[in-house]
Amino acid sequence: MSQPTKELSKTHLHQCHKDLNGKLTPFSGFDLPIWYTSLKDEHRAVRQHAGIFDIGHMGVLRLSGHTAFDDLQQLSCNNVSKTHSQKMVYSMILNEQGGVRDDIMMGQWGDDYLVIVNASNLEKINTWILEHKQHATTLEYLNPQYALMAIQGPEAVNFVSNHLSNAVSEIKPFGIQVIDTIVAMRTGYTGEDGLELLVPYQQAPPIWNALIQAGVTPCGLASRDTLRLEKGLPLYGQELSEEITPLMTRYRWVIDWNHEFIGKQALESQKNTTTKTTVGIKMTERHIPRTGYPIQEGGVITSGTLSPSLDEPIAMAMVDTKNAEIGTELTINIRGKLVKGRVVNVPFV
Repeated sequence: MSQPTKELSKTHLHQCHKDLNGKLTPFSGFDLPIWYTSLKDEHRAVRQHAGIFDIGHMGVLRLSGHTAFDDLQQLSCNNVSKTHSQKMVYSMILNEQGGVRDDIMMGQWGDDYLVIVNASNLEKINTWILEHKQHATTLEYLNPQYALMAIQGPEAVNFVSNHLSNAVSEIKPFGIQVIDTIVAMRTGYTGEDGLELLVPYQQAPPIWNALIQAGVTPCGLASRDTLRLEKGLPLYGQELSEEITPLMTRYRWVIDWNHEFIGKQALESQKNTTTKTTVGIKMTERHIPRTGYPIQEGGVITSGTLSPSLDEPIAMAMVDTKNAEIGTELTINIRGKLVKGRVVNVPFV
């Protein structure tokens, strides 16, 4: 007997995507738009003007109570006290062996802490926090009450300032500010300037529609992936996993060694023995390396695409440290064909 198909979850902006005839696809258990017009058009809109993404599938958690700081500090390899200057801070939650359970953004919201996690890891991280928090810390899942959207691109802040609130233009890069009922954060997974807005769900469709009517381009998952890859930003499950430690990534700086956290002891023992690292690769031929393709000299492609900005194939890869020097030639097995690439500086653009 066949198993019943699990119904996909829907974000608070789902009807807006249908109204725009977005091409919907399953992603991390949600029904989300992969694009509305085309990957290239949406990618270029973000690089040149402004695009808007529904990121309501990402888990939004709030930790409160007088022990919340201590609990989050133990869970985060970066120092939570960095959030106390109205900053959003990039961090990772690790397992006891130093592997990445998830990469997160965290910030202070009044006396509480906002933690944004990947949709694919929400259940895992929620359980992990519950297992490690003290009784006085309260953990809330905010997605039923809030929508989350990202407006990205060189003109993004101007659009939001003109059509929502002038106050957003005062937020510094990686800053966080509460504006009426909205939590605004000036970060981005595209490498461009922009804002993430955590919005009470009733207000989300009117804001979404107003920004699009003003000229912001609706964008889907496909362009979000090519945008982040051009800037060398990691995707959980590809550049990050439970078997990959921060020492094997381009983000060693995410480790603040001056506080105690789960996985610290393991990382300290691996500081001088890590033999793998993450690099960027440009192909010498017009063949696109994809996730999982093996590298003959040792390693594997973690992400690859045809860069819309450069019009050439690019990739991120996990390789032996001896092959990580800029200019090193590597051989990628692309469906049985051996194709050359070179290690290059990241970001690609």
